[in-house]
Amino acid sequence: MRYILHILCISVSLGQWTTFQSNEFSNSSKKSKTIFRTAGFATTHNFPIDITEKNRIAIGLSTLKGVSANGFLPMISGKMTVSWNLSLRGRMTAYSAEEGTIQAYGWGLSLNPSKDKEISKWIINLDSGKLNSNDALIVSAIQASAARQYNLNKFPVYVGFGLNILNANPKSLLDKEYQGKKEIQTNFINVGTKISMGGLSLIPQLWFGSQYSMVSVNIVGTF
Repeated sequence: MRYILHILCISVSLGQWTTFQSNEFSNSSKKSKTIFRTAGFATTHNFPIDITEKNRIAIGLSTLKGVSANGFLPMISGKMTVSWNLSLRGRMTAYSAEEGTIQAYGWGLSLNPSKDKEISKWIINLDSGKLNSNDALIVSAIQASAARQYNLNKFPVYVGFGLNILNANPKSLLDKEYQGKKEIQTNFINVGTKISMGGLSLIPQLWFGSQYSMVSVNIVGTF
């Protein structure tokens, strides 16, 4: 667990949100839509961790990067098993950047659609979250997804699909003009794997959506 804390300190000190100017926000701006999608995926981000009776809590560090965006976002994530087929999770981050203070948080649940404790390979995820960038940009998002585990020569591969819906509220603090609310819906698929190392799990993932892609790297410890 101490390794996670060390990496967390380094990531937060180097973390940066994608740069923007308030006057660039508009419904027709391609750059602003990329920023909106980055925020929407970040606040609803999740990673696969098996539900077991032995380990009921997972804590990890996630580093998120939009392929077409010029910044990345570190985030602390936690997951707690409630029952044999249900777990709850949360995520948060807060640090200073060029645009001011960046705050993001979210919560969600994972459901294993099984009966009589026969663990299914499928996991259903429901997530929501919010990002506030110095009151210049506020994005709230909800996400529903399903993922399945495959074993490739005893090597786990996770493949999933889902839907991300966000509401973006860009604001200009200079002239107090409200630029209008924007809703964006993105269908996506994601692929990931899990590598065990020294008692921790390294979970890289790729997310592919319409007009947007993201990569995430998660280091997770369970206890």
